[in-house]
Amino acid sequence: MLVGLIGVMSLVMLVAGAFSYLAGLQEAGEMFDAKLAHSSRVLMSLVDVPLGELDDRGDTGEPLVVAVWQGAAQGVGEALAFPTGHAYETKLAFQVRDPGGRLLLRSDSGPDTALAPLEPGFADVVIGGEHWRSFTLRSPGGRWYQSAELADIRAELAGDIAEGTLLPLLLAIPLMALLIWALVGWSLRGLQRVSGEVEVRAFDRLEPLQADGVPREVQGLVAAINRLLARLDAAFQRERRFTADAAHELRTPVAALRVHAENLRGTSDAVERAAIQRQVEAAVQRVERLVEQLLQLSRVEPGVPGRAPRRVDLQALAQAHVDERRALDGGRGLAIELDDANCEVTGDEAALDALVGNLLDNACRYAPDGGTVRVRTLRDGDRALLVVEDSGPGIPEDARERVFERFHRELGTGVLGSGLGLSIVRQVLDLHGGTILLDTSPALGGLRATVSLPAAAPVAGQDQGNEGVPATR
Repeated sequence: MLVGLIGVMSLVMLVAGAFSYLAGLQEAGEMFDAKLAHSSRVLMSLVDVPLGELDDRGDTGEPLVVAVWQGAAQGVGEALAFPTGHAYETKLAFQVRDPGGRLLLRSDSGPDTALAPLEPGFADVVIGGEHWRSFTLRSPGGRWYQSAELADIRAELAGDIAEGTLLPLLLAIPLMALLIWALVGWSLRGLQRVSGEVEVRAFDRLEPLQADGVPREVQGLVAAINRLLARLDAAFQRERRFTADAAHELRTPVAALRVHAENLRGTSDAVERAAIQRQVEAAVQRVERLVEQLLQLSRVEPGVPGRAPRRVDLQALAQAHVDERRALDGGRGLAIELDDANCEVTGDEAALDALVGNLLDNACRYAPDGGTVRVRTLRDGDRALLVVEDSGPGIPEDARERVFERFHRELGTGVLGSGLGLSIVRQVLDLHGGTILLDTSPALGGLRATVSLPAAAPVAGQDQGNEGVPATR
């Protein structure tokens, strides 16, 4: 930026100097042309009558020669002017000629030959290798009055003007560069401070950058970096929390699995071996379930990028999970009922699938052998409802909010679990703007979980007659 600013300013100054030179040359030419014309008119007014008297007497002698002061001086400006004259007088000349072109009067600073053709007006001529600028004027009596000057006067004056204009500008460039450098450095001191802060900051320090004193032009950038740091900090917090939770929760089932394996290796009794094998299988299932739920939890954490929202049929998800639970009943004799009603929402299908699966899994776990689990999907205005009921022991009213905490399990239920199911449900609902209500099922006596989600906009021509509670199958 400094190089660009100084370069542009220098270029502008040089261009301005060039225009000043051209303007000075033009102004000098106009001024000298006016002076030449004025000199010719003054000369005519002063000598035309006396010359006429000489003509009347018939004087045809040598022309009169007017001596010009020949003083000289070294220097510029006022150093060329003296009380007795000016050094530039030798560069000026004048002549007077009769109507026939005979020389009547001249200055000794000019040549004997005509200063220009005997035609009224301005002319540029070369005499003796020197360039002259002349003006010719004819009097009423027919005499020719000519004033001329050497062309180098104009070039010298224009050069003086350009030098007087350019020299201060050229001398100002270093000072300007110093001032710009100081100003830019002072303006960017806040940005340099932020850069230094980022340079020395440890990788795990994600606090926002201090934007005090930062130039207004980069405050948006600093704010964007701070938002990025906040997102990174949230992501790292999620990763640390997930790692800590996984390590804490896996420690016990893995230790139990190790104990069962050692017991299995140390026994030779067939009955005891079969019992230990069943314990190993149960421990493996518990670890498998815990790992599965931990992975689900990591996918539905707030701030984790999800898939593109799409229309999802809650009834289809519920049907798939009900079919799976029936296949895995394991001889418990559970009656799993599902109301057949189309009910669509918009969201992440995988997350909504985890929500339905965890609610149904909890209901089946806590329902007694031979008990009943009922799943219903329905639409109520602009809300889609998913209701899961079971005939289990339910949850005391004072514990219904605690069960959404991670790894919280109510004591005395006799059911093994990780305490993550309802936590996953709550996070999925937070991502989709939904709610959940836990209460007692009026029909089955156990827990009833009612999930409410924004319903998907109806498709044109779709039958909306499915609202309400359909028949149970």
